[in-house]
Amino acid sequence: MSLSKSHKILFILFSISIFLFGCSAVKEARVQQDKSKKVMYEDLADKCEFKPIKLASTKLSDLVAFAMTNRPAMVSAALAVKDARLQLKSIAADAPLASKTPWSALDANLSLGYSESSSAEHFKDFDSSTERGSASSSLSLDLLLYDFGRNDARQRSAAEKVIAAELELIQEGYKVFYEVASAYFTLMCNEALCEVASTNITQYATHLAQAEDRYEQGYAQKLDILRAKLDLARAQEGAVAASNDVDIAGANLVAYLGINAAQGKHNSVLGGRLGGLNRVMRGFNDSTGTVESVFAEARINAPALKVARARLRAASADVDYAIADLKPNISASLSLNWTDPLWMWRWGLSSAQSLFTGWRKTTALERATLALKVSENQVASAELQLSRNLEVALAERDNANEAEKTANESLIQARENLETVLSQYEVEEVSRIEFTDAVSSYTEALGNRVKSFYRGQIAEAALFELIGMIPQYNEENVMEKRK
Repeated sequence: MSLSKSHKILFILFSISIFLFGCSAVKEARVQQDKSKKVMYEDLADKCEFKPIKLASTKLSDLVAFAMTNRPAMVSAALAVKDARLQLKSIAADAPLASKTPWSALDANLSLGYSESSSAEHFKDFDSSTERGSASSSLSLDLLLYDFGRNDARQRSAAEKVIAAELELIQEGYKVFYEVASAYFTLMCNEALCEVASTNITQYATHLAQAEDRYEQGYAQKLDILRAKLDLARAQEGAVAASNDVDIAGANLVAYLGINAAQGKHNSVLGGRLGGLNRVMRGFNDSTGTVESVFAEARINAPALKVARARLRAASADVDYAIADLKPNISASLSLNWTDPLWMWRWGLSSAQSLFTGWRKTTALERATLALKVSENQVASAELQLSRNLEVALAERDNANEAEKTANESLIQARENLETVLSQYEVEEVSRIEFTDAVSSYTEALGNRVKSFYRGQIAEAALFELIGMIPQYNEENVMEKRK
């Protein structure tokens, strides 16, 4: 028996509805699968081709913006936001009739079927049989009238989780900002220290040339040349170590920017910067806030605290859901069935209440209450951690500022002392030990000035991240002030 004309029409409509509702989602899913296959099945032995990236003379603010769009962590955080929104959308689709979206309370199901069976016309004649077939279809409509607040509680919990995911995206952005800024200033610092090491080599190379010249003239001994060579060798070792520190800091920076090794090393991506001894790169102005004032602002704006509070609100909504889940559901239903050649329909109201489920629902309520307490404690823990991090950052800022003032004064004194010793060493009024000490003091003062300044800049960057304040850049070269 073949399908009737009306049944065929229903089947066609059923197929078209499936296609219309699912084609766009299926297309997007297939496109993503094709993209993922390139990563899943890529032959790592093949040479990967990446376009070189050039960011020479790029400002810190531009480097941060570049990292925001290239770091996989930012993409993951953005996808987490999208997932949380889809979860909210899914829960909203189950809302009852007594809600803000009553149109989502209706569930419609259409089913089509056809079956055949054979029956013997004569009991003893097994070869003689007739096949009989029948077609069937059903259309059922289910309407959730009232759920005592279950769906509303779930939506509020999911909405707070969306807020938490969005705040975590912002928090990840602040983290990227701090990592890029910290790595940037560390690279600036190490490049300047590398120049300090080169200056040291120049001083000891000059000293060695003087020792050799004086030896030829008979005013110095062979031991003086050997000691000068030893001093130069140690200075060269220091320069090698300083150069290695530059490479490490550069590798960290390009990694924080989201650039892999195939796209270039730090010196090709960022380019070299010279003149770090006579000028330093400022990124931010010096802040003046106290621990109390900064913490008061951070308790309101800090992304970490905002995330913890959103999770707490979600946990409170979960308690409401667990309480509502102890109550019944009220729903209505209507169905229309057809089994060739009969039609039948039915409708009804129902209220379902679980009488005994092994205390699973009451246990769920107890767990939701416990989760609420845990979330509340996490807010307190986040506040305590924030307070500690702020105190450390402010102490680092204040210490760096004081150290910079001291280092500037020390540098002036060390430079004057070195100039005096150099002039006296040429006329043999001071010893080699005094000369070495003067060079070492000058080099140390140079390094301390550079380190203290960039330590302060890194601390300023940390404050923006901790407080949750939009970074205020003031990028400029600060020339050294000489007295």
